[in-house]
Amino acid sequence: MVSEVLLTPLYTVTLALLYPVIIGLLVLLLYSFVEIGAFFSEYISRNRDLDKLRIGCGEAKKFLVGGEIEKASETVRSSGSSYLLSRFIDDLSGFIGKWNFKTEAEKLLQEYEITVWERTEKERILIRVGPMLGLMGTLIPMGPALMNLASGNISEMATNLIVVFSTTVLGLLIGGLNYVMATIKRRWYSQDLSDMEYVVEVLGGDDNGTKKEV
Repeated sequence: MVSEVLLTPLYTVTLALLYPVIIGLLVLLLYSFVEIGAFFSEYISRNRDLDKLRIGCGEAKKFLVGGEIEKASETVRSSGSSYLLSRFIDDLSGFIGKWNFKTEAEKLLQEYEITVWERTEKERILIRVGPMLGLMGTLIPMGPALMNLASGNISEMATNLIVVFSTTVLGLLIGGLNYVMATIKRRWYSQDLSDMEYVVEVLGGDDNGTKKEV
């Protein structure tokens, strides 16, 4: 009697979660496909050119030493080869020639490190959540499938097993797609952060000709 009182609500709640889990998997799969489109769009727009960056920073450094701050800003601004790097250089250009350049550049680098972390946050969440929902979708129908097997209802058991395998595949697919995107994005953004640090190091040398404002 006590066991029935405890198990009945547990069984009811578990079965009630099945359809939300399936809907969640379908939504996450659709969202993953949308992210794949954005991923390929970013891939096409990326054109990392380290030589262009080196030349641009070198020319900007010469302008900076000569006191031509505006030309230095314009030159380094045109050296970005990815959206994130170009945005960083655009933000950094406002501090070129200032006495507190190194401090502001370091703070800006830290902010962009947070931005990079945020840009891969969705994929890292889906890497975990997708397989978790897939596992829930696998285990929930197993109870009804075993009950149908015991009662000899093979047709209903087959339906339950279809749900079991389908949710497992969807969960793994969601996790796999996002894992691939997150891994490649981490490499992209590591390159961008390396280029940002290079720009700061080149422009922040002691021979930049800047004077401390009083």
